[in-house]
Amino acid sequence: MKKVKLNKVLQLALMVGTAALLISPTRAQDHAPLELSSTLGINEIIDSALMTVPESLETSARQAQARDFQDVGKGWIAGVPNLQLGYLDDGLLDDQGQEEFAYGLQLPLWWPGQRQAAQTLGQRYTEQADKWEKALTWQVAGRVRSVLAAIAAAELGLSLQTRAVADAERMRDVTATLFEAGEVARLDMLQAETLLHNMEADLLQAEASMVDAERAYSVLTGLHMRPEQAYTETRTSQEDIEPDHPYLVFLRSGVDLAEANIRQSENIARGNPTLTLGANKQRGTRADQSIDSIELQMSIPIGGGRYVSAQSSSARRAKVDAEVVWQNAYIQLNQALHEVEHDLFVLSQEEPLRRSQMEISRERFDLALTAFEVGEINLVQVVVAQQEARESERAHSMLLMERERLITEFNQLIGVMP
Repeated sequence: MKKVKLNKVLQLALMVGTAALLISPTRAQDHAPLELSSTLGINEIIDSALMTVPESLETSARQAQARDFQDVGKGWIAGVPNLQLGYLDDGLLDDQGQEEFAYGLQLPLWWPGQRQAAQTLGQRYTEQADKWEKALTWQVAGRVRSVLAAIAAAELGLSLQTRAVADAERMRDVTATLFEAGEVARLDMLQAETLLHNMEADLLQAEASMVDAERAYSVLTGLHMRPEQAYTETRTSQEDIEPDHPYLVFLRSGVDLAEANIRQSENIARGNPTLTLGANKQRGTRADQSIDSIELQMSIPIGGGRYVSAQSSSARRAKVDAEVVWQNAYIQLNQALHEVEHDLFVLSQEEPLRRSQMEISRERFDLALTAFEVGEINLVQVVVAQQEARESERAHSMLLMERERLITEFNQLIGVMP
């Protein structure tokens, strides 16, 4: 019966060892590690990301749109002029020789105050284009902060797992020494080897996580180097989201633009007065002399209040929608900020406990390994102590890392740029 159990243990150890060899030449070989730089700063990374993100295409389009609307407000006429041509001939009917030829230029004119309204609309588009760039910079800064935090977390996980492998190797070496001296059974030796293989397999996964984090960084920024040191920030002393928040300012510009569009849509629906300047050449009969004359004509739309209101109702609704978007964004930012603030408070209370637990667990593992060397405890007890030490160290380190991430998220939400 013991021989059967031992054979199963041997088979399990062989399977784990083979798997550790076949798992990969690791995923890290598919992606060279990023070059480390001691001078690369967060602002340089953000600038590079701004040239890479798809939203950057909107910047030039918004600027062109603002220029176009500004040009409209600078014009002396309210729209596109029309060339009018007319010809009259009675040749197919009475054939008395009547003939008339007329041509003219029809110019749409501004209503009083309408040109100023068009200029205001152009200004609103210009302001929004400028605020869009600042809002985009804020959004990209958040993505950069997030991806740098992911790299830091992956790097920490890799470091912790490397230490876990070192601990497992240390325990395997002690077990091998005792096994050669005949003080422990073959089963203990196999258990130590299996634990080491498990730690090595977890190390491969930690390396893969590092690869994924660096790839995400490269895709976002277009860079193939990253800062040598983990990125950290100091929490801002500001406690509330102010109206000058980059994203809220951009959304507020949308409300102002919608307001200007209401006036513009009303003007379009009302129509414009038109001035026609032209010339006319006419003859009554073949016996008559041709008469040349100049034509001056004014066309003025009147009434139509209900039509104007109907045509501009969509613009008024768009303004309400913009107000709703602004208010919802303000609420969501505040909710997220308060959640992060609460999480930071909880972590500040939890950190001393995690640190104490880590120190106790590490000391317990060292004592357990020493006791195992002199035969006072068995390998199972050492494995338990090692796992507790590893998990408590990981929990404390991850807590510190999470605190740093939350600080950058707090600054991001409140609108503070790096």
